[in-house]
Amino acid sequence: MSIWLLGLAVTLVTGIAATAYLWLVRRPRDEMSYGLHALSGLRWREFSKLVLAAMERRGLVEASPEPHESREPQSTFLLARGDERWLLSCKHGSAYRIAAAPVLELAASIRLGTAHGGILATEGNVEKEGRDAAQGNNIEVLDGPRLWPEVVDLIEPSLREQVMAYAAARAKRHIGIAWFGAVALGAAGMASWSGQQGPSIPAERPAPAARPAATAPVAAAPVPAAGFKEPTEEELEAQMREVLKALAKTPGITRGVWQTKLTLSVDRIASEKEVWPWICLELERYPALRTTRVQLNPPPGSSEPVRWRQCKNM
Repeated sequence: MSIWLLGLAVTLVTGIAATAYLWLVRRPRDEMSYGLHALSGLRWREFSKLVLAAMERRGLVEASPEPHESREPQSTFLLARGDERWLLSCKHGSAYRIAAAPVLELAASIRLGTAHGGILATEGNVEKEGRDAAQGNNIEVLDGPRLWPEVVDLIEPSLREQVMAYAAARAKRHIGIAWFGAVALGAAGMASWSGQQGPSIPAERPAPAARPAATAPVAAAPVPAAGFKEPTEEELEAQMREVLKALAKTPGITRGVWQTKLTLSVDRIASEKEVWPWICLELERYPALRTTRVQLNPPPGSSEPVRWRQCKNM
């Protein structure tokens, strides 16, 4: 086999496999992750309406609902489908880690209300004890990965498009990196094949002269990494403005302010765990801003200290 065909084959197989995984497997996972974070920024009433709408598509409607405008936010609803009665319990918040106790509490309410069964909905996760308790009490668990497919078509189109755009941008960026790695891997395969073929060549002096030409692609492999170009002042300021615009639309963040070209101050109302991935997602879109120091300001009235963090060290 020609050494060039070997390198091309290794590059194509590696690059295509990485592209298929990043676009077809990990991109939908990222959409779900970003989407669940977005749902956690909704109000209680907005989240419960979203879940109730998903249940209506199953044929489960709220039994004798009162006007939503006149009642306090609630987390438990009685649903009906024909003669069947179901209890829906909404646990709002991506930080939820539900064990057996809330499930058993819902099971007791089902027995007291003579309901057919129950549904537990949350953006968080239900632990193994909670799942075991649900199986024994006719309760369906709709936690993060199971809830997202039920509500993805019901959220606001603008929010859904934003989530999909974030996931697609991350997938494209990593696909580009994967192809750089595939080129390097192909060059390494060519170098390895050249080294194995070398001893079988007759010991004639002209042979060493041909070897540098075969190994030349190895030296060329790092070239794609040198494609980064330092932005001009105008380009850098435009990138900084784009980051601020994106953060202003991010759930849980009230505003961002550039204190210096390397220091970004962010005012948040959500937890640091919820907003930090969104901040890094925006900064890492621009290589010149990846090492920005971020000042995370606590929510108003909170006793939390100001935190300093950095997405990338280099």
